[in-house]
Amino acid sequence: MEFGFTEEQQMLRESVRKFMKRECTREYIRDCSDNDKFPHELYDKMAAQGWMGIPFPEKYGGAGLGPMELAIFLEEAGYGWYGAGTSYFTSVVLGAYNIMTYGTEAQKDEFLPKVVAGKTKLAFALSEPNVGSDAAAVELFAEERGDHFLLNGQKMFTTNAHVADQIVTVTRTIRKPEKKHNGITIFLVDAKSPGIEIRPLKQMGRSATHTNEVFFRDVKVPRERMMGKLHEGWANLNSGLGIERLSVAMMYAGTSQAMIDYVSAYAKGRKQFGQAISKFQAVQHKLADMQIKTDVARLLGYRVAWMLEQNMPCFKEMSMAKLYASEAMFDIANNGVQVMGGYGVLKEYDMELFFRDSRIGMIGAGASEIQRTIIAKQMGL
Repeated sequence: MEFGFTEEQQMLRESVRKFMKRECTREYIRDCSDNDKFPHELYDKMAAQGWMGIPFPEKYGGAGLGPMELAIFLEEAGYGWYGAGTSYFTSVVLGAYNIMTYGTEAQKDEFLPKVVAGKTKLAFALSEPNVGSDAAAVELFAEERGDHFLLNGQKMFTTNAHVADQIVTVTRTIRKPEKKHNGITIFLVDAKSPGIEIRPLKQMGRSATHTNEVFFRDVKVPRERMMGKLHEGWANLNSGLGIERLSVAMMYAGTSQAMIDYVSAYAKGRKQFGQAISKFQAVQHKLADMQIKTDVARLLGYRVAWMLEQNMPCFKEMSMAKLYASEAMFDIANNGVQVMGGYGVLKEYDMELFFRDSRIGMIGAGASEIQRTIIAKQMGL
């Protein structure tokens, strides 16, 4: 294994870093975050750069690149702004990558070019009011009606549903299966369909790319919008987990580095007892520990990217990467506030926003407790 990047990969990293620095200004980030505004302008500019197509084959207008390039992009997007990474992640990874993995050829031909061009945004609906970590217990029911299905029920915490054109929706198609993992079917649902109601949720952080309640009342979905085989959706869900957890782990690693750079700059300029607080060992040790955790998170993420490119099993490793990166990000945010003291909780300083945004990482994309359970099972425990 090599620990460097190819010349092309390094060029991608540098171009994304420069782009994010230019486009993700403090004023823009604050405007979107404080006003719950999806970053449409930023999203369109990312699409214009061709980055929506990173993981997709050229025949769909994509760049034909792999997990490593996706990891590089998301790390740099996360460094620029957590919201940049999340706006990309929900459409490209949670949405379009699932279409590519188990959608029909017609669905791929219709939607992947639109996502690559930035003309279609996607969301992914799994969680429900009574369904969180127990993902196989979905209750949203899709009743078979010949050439279509009728969907009734509710989804919860659906990120970016309020701006989505299509929603990858996990449903139940057998009411009382012998095993709850059976009888799950996934559909690609038009977000503007009659009977769909989307209600934004107010949340502590990550407010520019917030979650939503989605209500389905007799929503008619054509049979050709079924993704994969009827009743066999659980296997499809698992097939996309590697890319999903890799993606969030790399976003978290990028945001963690951004926090370290921000707090370090503050510590070098803030003076107490006649010198910069960066000269005090207590502060130095905090920053050193923060950097170690970020580097470990980064390495765990890139290991998963490498394993995916080698077609190696990495169910345990991807859970380790997501778990560690999310907990490291929150710990770094917490210590960043501590280093900055009272200034760390003022809205005039970015640390306050970093802190709020960082907490959700240990819940979304599989809670920390679920990741530990997965790792333990993979260890044979």
